[in-house]
Amino acid sequence: MKQRTILRAVSLSGFGVNSGAPVTLSIKPAAANDGISFKRVDLPGAPEIKASVLAVTDLIRKTALASNGAEVQLVEHVLSALHGCGVDNVVVEMNAAEAPIMDGSARAFVELLLQAGIVEQGAERRYFTLDTPVVVTRGAATVLALPSQDFRVTYTALDDRMLSHAQQLSMIIDPESYAREIAPARTYVLYEDAEMLRKAGGIKGGTLDNCIVLKGPEVMCNEPLRFSDELVRHKILDLVGDIMLLGRPIKAHIIAMRAGHALHAELTKILCERLRHNPPVAGLAT
Repeated sequence: MKQRTILRAVSLSGFGVNSGAPVTLSIKPAAANDGISFKRVDLPGAPEIKASVLAVTDLIRKTALASNGAEVQLVEHVLSALHGCGVDNVVVEMNAAEAPIMDGSARAFVELLLQAGIVEQGAERRYFTLDTPVVVTRGAATVLALPSQDFRVTYTALDDRMLSHAQQLSMIIDPESYAREIAPARTYVLYEDAEMLRKAGGIKGGTLDNCIVLKGPEVMCNEPLRFSDELVRHKILDLVGDIMLLGRPIKAHIIAMRAGHALHAELTKILCERLRHNPPVAGLAT
């Protein structure tokens, strides 16, 4: 299979969920083997940040990357859309630190990529194909990666404070299933956590239009749930984005329980180290 980029540059505008600040995000084509990078066009010299787990700086309720004196935050939904749609090489330009939250899902970014047109390039795609299991555990949270001939995710969304909302889903991730079953799933937060963040001056852009709020057994949002198990679908969405920080698409079965960005990143770092010691040969799945 060939590497893919987009046919033309496209843009959308929104605001950051934490800062509330307006931001315009543009996605532009990149050459084969360039991978994904972010560019802060609002800063002198428009510094670039490679989408790599080695650039991760913050994993508390978001994924943030920093390099060359610049930082980008809450990029997991953008990365998820790129990974889910099978896009290998693009430059993502932002005129603020935080990516736009849009409706809290990756749907707007998938629609943007389809608007741009996804096209094949001359170079062969290089997969990371797992050959032996990898497990990462932190307390009751676990992420396990098993060898597989495709990219499958099995996720259990479970938190002691939201047992009434426990959900599980297993599915193969490909561009069609991702766009239909995962991209529309919105982010969520516990009511108590939202109130704590708001009192601390955070989530200035958070509303019931871009976030599902869980208050005990009650589900609060301005739009009805898009799936009966929308919460676990969003956890898969985040994982798909965080795994993209490996720098290439993956073939593995990833099983996660009670996990989040921090554990996703720990797994990705281990896989990145394996990749560094076993670099792929062009045209082969490695």
